[in-house]
Amino acid sequence: MSEDNSTTTNNNNEPGSVFSEQDKELATKAKQEYEAGLFDVCLKTLQKLLESCPDDPKVLFNIVLTEYALSSFQKTDMFKTQLNKIAEKLQCALDNITTLEEPDQCTLFYNMAVLLYHTRQYQAGLLIVEKLFRFIGQIDETLSWKICLLLSELDLCTFQPENALATVIHLEKLLNERASPPSNGVSHSPNMLNDNLEILKSKISLYKIRCLLMLKSLRTCKKELKQLQNTNQSSTSLTYARANFEYLKENHIRALKILTNNQQTNASSIPLQTYSSHCFYNNLSCIHFHLHKSAFALFYMRRALTENNRLLIEQLNNNDKQLIIHHINRKYEILYNLGIQLLFKHQPLPAFECLIDVIHIYSNNIRLWLRLAECCIMIYRSSNEDIFKLEEKLKCVLQSIGNGFHHKLILGNCNTSTSSKKSSVNSGNENCSMEFALYCLKNALTLLPIITEADLQKEETKLYPAPPGNPMRIGDMLSLKYSILTSAAYVSLCLNDFVSAKNYATNLLNEPRASSGHKYLARLYLSESLLAMNKIELALNQLDADIIKTENDLSFKMPVTTVDKEEKSDTPETTPPIPKADLVTWLPRDARVGQAIVYYNIAAIYAITNDVEKAFKHFNLFVNLFGKTQPAHSFQLKFYLDLLDGNRHRLQILLKENFGHLTSNKSFVALPTPTHTSSTNNS
Repeated sequence: MSEDNSTTTNNNNEPGSVFSEQDKELATKAKQEYEAGLFDVCLKTLQKLLESCPDDPKVLFNIVLTEYALSSFQKTDMFKTQLNKIAEKLQCALDNITTLEEPDQCTLFYNMAVLLYHTRQYQAGLLIVEKLFRFIGQIDETLSWKICLLLSELDLCTFQPENALATVIHLEKLLNERASPPSNGVSHSPNMLNDNLEILKSKISLYKIRCLLMLKSLRTCKKELKQLQNTNQSSTSLTYARANFEYLKENHIRALKILTNNQQTNASSIPLQTYSSHCFYNNLSCIHFHLHKSAFALFYMRRALTENNRLLIEQLNNNDKQLIIHHINRKYEILYNLGIQLLFKHQPLPAFECLIDVIHIYSNNIRLWLRLAECCIMIYRSSNEDIFKLEEKLKCVLQSIGNGFHHKLILGNCNTSTSSKKSSVNSGNENCSMEFALYCLKNALTLLPIITEADLQKEETKLYPAPPGNPMRIGDMLSLKYSILTSAAYVSLCLNDFVSAKNYATNLLNEPRASSGHKYLARLYLSESLLAMNKIELALNQLDADIIKTENDLSFKMPVTTVDKEEKSDTPETTPPIPKADLVTWLPRDARVGQAIVYYNIAAIYAITNDVEKAFKHFNLFVNLFGKTQPAHSFQLKFYLDLLDGNRHRLQILLKENFGHLTSNKSFVALPTPTHTSSTNNS
């Protein structure tokens, strides 16, 4: 049906009780001609039938359908108009599902649902098919099966796998009843289903596999795949399902072999391959991305976008089955994947340009709003690795002026965040700014669902739609919420909105399921916001290095997992596992560095309060933990503390050791620029 990318409207030429024997013969002949693709001959036969049965809705509908087929399914608007005229004769309206009250009206509404499916209006089509499902026992069996299959397809397209699975199980039960011999010795009524039982069985199995993959029920899915493979059924859909199964199990090498082997053996023999080349390259890209081959991943994803455009142009030029053009087009799904890959590749501006096009289509995707915000944050500050570079260190001392007794040094500011305030101008996209990042994060927070205690009790079955990706479980949604709150606190600090930063950080700390890493960052951001609000004691209370003892105290792992570990380890991969790549390698990486950052922030707070002794104590703890390679702004704090303490000799030694190219052998006076020293933003 719709899975084959073809219009499967119901050519209802079944002979009725009001027809004469001659009319029945004409109806049967027209049906055979339509199924053989002889649309012009079929139209002439139907017109003869119309002469003896004028204004019959069934005959009129079949004439309209045949004319639509003769136009290569291009005149969709005309087809809809004519369907509405026939619907008026049946006292219903296709744009009002509440008017569907009689079984005779089901054929028209089914065809309307098929049109909506091919034009990717899935929600509208689903409303119609759900109403049609109530008439299953009152209509023709063939149409009933088509309605059930379309219902399963639309549920999958709208990311409702649990509903689709319920329909598939119902179909499976009916199919088993038909395949088994009846106990009363009465055979089933003959129809087209009896001749296509094996095809239907394989199609239902594929639907079940797709549902299980979307639900990530990998163990059950494995059994279904084995059963389907034992029937010697081979198709592109089955190959993609097998590859998707291995992909979800993180057996990426095996998934790659399945895809590439199928491409080599079936590229010229399977017609569906013509319409799925963009999907093939998209899947190759996703696999290479998880294999940490980012260059190959970006190459294949751009190739997928090119193939998508080529397929659309070919279909427009061929004048054949224009209805499937909407169904073939996967531009925005590919752009979404491309944007995510570019973001992980540390190319935030191209990623932003891809994702900003997608947001108009998937505006309810919470994760997409977060990704847009992360693009802005990465442009604002690409990585904390910058603070260890020599050029950042050299910014601590701007220049040397004067000679001899009048020789002076002008101290500078190496704070990367402060120097990056004009990120939106430098990036070449005025929308890609920290203000826009905060706007995206507020949208994401607004879209977050309210998760109750009852939802937490069924955390392994409760799903939240997140198109164009698979539905999210509660663990994913909670992790997403914590990431949004963390990013919102950081962005608010960078925009000097300290009250909002305090609220976001406080909300994050109040989350019982938040990971240790999220709470660590929340305490740092809360402390800095309180310090900016001149609440010194409260800021110090948030900083405690003793609670960071192991790397687990900085871990971002959630207690709720999205995939059953037992299912993933059912058949372990022969190749050694590859560690997952992080979005950015920002500090802190281990417990030692995590403690050092806390000590640095405490030292900065004591420096602001002019408590030199405690400031030096915590600064020395920071230096001992961090080692020789220190961030650039630590030199600024050391300069400030030495000037505050009046220890000219110690400051002179520090400058000569680290900035000897600007100092002389004689005495000098260091003049600090009027900058405010505060704790460091860490994200």
